[in-house]
This record gives sequence, structure tokens and C-alpha cells, in this order.
Amino acid sequence: MNDAAKMMWIANKLIERFGAPLVQMRDPVENLVLTILSQNTNDINRDRAFASLMAAFETLDRIQLAPQDAVARAIQVGGMQHQKARSIREALERITSHRGHLDLSFLDALSLSEAVKWLTAIPGVGPKTAGIVLLFSFARPYFPADTHIRRIMSRMGLIPERGDPHPRLNELLPAEPVLMQRLHLLAIRLGREVCHPRDPQCKPCPLRDECLWNASHGSTGKDEVTSPIERGGSHS
Repeated sequence: MNDAAKMMWIANKLIERFGAPLVQMRDPVENLVLTILSQNTNDINRDRAFASLMAAFETLDRIQLAPQDAVARAIQVGGMQHQKARSIREALERITSHRGHLDLSFLDALSLSEAVKWLTAIPGVGPKTAGIVLLFSFARPYFPADTHIRRIMSRMGLIPERGDPHPRLNELLPAEPVLMQRLHLLAIRLGREVCHPRDPQCKPCPLRDECLWNASHGSTGKDEVTSPIERGGSHS
């Protein structure tokens, strides 16, 4: 099986095991802020930080005008608040400077490479954040890889452990936004529930048969623990 075929096999196996996930499309500016808040934290703290931010300022326009320290205080629950506050302010200011108001709809008229370049020119916005905005706000075919996806695809032998995984993963996947959305969400679920950084639960993993990490490490004691998949655990 070549690498492109393996990517499709992974997607099909994850859909077969978990089912097709519900994909929620978001306003692109809100999505950009949420994704910045998600850096180095979990979804619960990301959502708490966003709720706190909106409770404090009510609108994204007001966040743009607020002192950076006040934004940082509002998002403290998400961690790295000073860095994230700076990134959020700079992102909102860049959008307004370019468009006159907070609107990213122009990205849909750009080529995919131009849209990625525009977003990643914002300080604190990398390929993953740009990809999430493009894929989950515009259904543009750019596959974003977080730490879970990087770990899984590295263990599957598709990318190296270090370096930017986006060029290679986007090269291997067909330019099909729905497929990319499903694979992104389901690979993150697998990484959270089964393919842990330490002591992954290989026995119930639907990707086990083609996993190079499993082939080289063999089964571990953790494999005998009942997994969230076997318990019917839900995606968070």
C-alpha cells in the first residue's frame, strides 16, 4: 500500500469505527480567535476562555479596541494569555486594516496558497490555525494537523516526527474538504482516546494493522485496559 492509499485507508477505518462526525462550520473571524485560544490547551479551556472573552467585551470589535492586558485577563483560563492576547489583537487589527472591518470573506476568492500565506503572515498564526479557518469556515481543501494528528501519522510512517507535517499530508490527501474535515476530527479523537503519547492502547486501535509503531514496539500492558472505544466513549 503506498502512502496516498494508506491515508485513504486511515480515513475509512476511522469512519468505520467512529462514524462520520458532525462538522460545524464557523464564522471565519470567530474561528480564527477560537483557534488561537486553542493553542497549548484543551477544548474545554479554549471554550471557557472564549466565553470569558465575549462576556467581558461582547463583540470582536470591542476586543480589538480593548487594552491587551484586559484581553489577557479575560482569557487567563486558557493559559499563555499574554501571548494569545497579543496574537488575537494583531489578527483583528490586520483584518480591519485590510478590509476596513472584521471580515475574512475575501479569503475565499484567493487561491489556496495565497489564503494560507495571508493568514500565516499574522504573528502567532501557523499552518494549523490557517488550515482550520480555511477548512472549517470556507470548506477549502487544506488539511490542518495538530499534535494528535502529527503523532498518529508519524506512527503510521507517513511523516517524520519533526518538521512541518502540512506539505506532506496535503500532498497525500485528495483535495476533498469533507474527507479532510472528517479525517481531522476523527484522528484527533483517536489521539485523545487511544493513541496516547505514552502507553497507547494499541489492541483496540482500528489502525493497528498498518501502524509501524505497533509493529516495532509490539503490544503493551496498556492494551489490556478497556478503551474508550470499547466503552462507547464520546468525542470531546
